Amino acid sequence: MVHAPLGLAAITLTAVLAGCTEPLRPSCRAGTYVLETVNEAPVPLPGINAPVAGTITLSATGVAERRISYTVDSQGTVREFVATGTYQLIGSELTLVLQEGTSRWTPSASLVGPTITLTYPHPADGPDIVERYRQR
Repeated sequence: MVHAPLGLAAITLTAVLAGCTEPLRPSCRAGTYVLETVNEAPVPLPGINAPVAGTITLSATGVAERRISYTVDSQGTVREFVATGTYQLIGSELTLVLQEGTSRWTPSASLVGPTITLTYPHPADGPDIVERYRQR
């Protein structure tokens, strides 16, 4: 009878490891996440240099891509910015290493349930920018 609990524990551990609970397994969180809010305001935001749409795509192989579109002038011209790189997920901490042109970017991020929260400093020394993305 001593061996039965150990056998059950081994079966349970195997089942857990086979599921999407491993902290480093990218395929568990692969998908496209759509920008919903910036600093709690729903997207699209009005004004110049305001985000109107965005996505973060996480691949099953650890590749990441962030696409975000901004209104860049008073005529409503929209420009898309694309940064690509890699990601790693440990618990809810999402580590993104992104490259756009010659700029490397490692924003603070978390992934909880279907939501990515991306936080980074405001370029004009304002309060941090907080973007929330939801998996579609």
